[in-house]
Amino acid sequence: MSNLLETPTTVNELEKWIDAQVTDPLHPEMVMVELQIEQFPGVREGGDLFEVFAPVICKPGLLRPRLEAWVKATYGNDHWLANWRTVPSTRQLKAENDYKDEI
Repeated sequence: MSNLLETPTTVNELEKWIDAQVTDPLHPEMVMVELQIEQFPGVREGGDLFEVFAPVICKPGLLRPRLEAWVKATYGNDHWLANWRTVPSTRQLKAENDYKDEI
C-alpha cells in the first residue's frame, strides 16, 4: 500500500509524489531537481561525484544558493554542488504542450 508519508525510493516514485503536491502544472509549487554533488578533493583529483534527485519547494529568489546551502548542511563542508537542473514532470510537459496548442 502506498502512503504519501513514505519516502520515495525511485525517481519515478519521487516524480509521482511531487506531482501529487502540484495543483497547477504550468506554475508548480514544487519541482524535482537533479543535483550533481562533488566531494573533496574533486573528481579530477580522485574525489567522488554523485547524483541526487530531490523535491524543492518553489519560492521567490535564486535556487542555486538554496541548493548549495542544502548540500553543505546535508553532506558537510567537503562536498559542494557541481551542477544542477530542474526535471519537469510528465504532467508539466503535457500541460505546456497543450498550452502551446491553444495559441
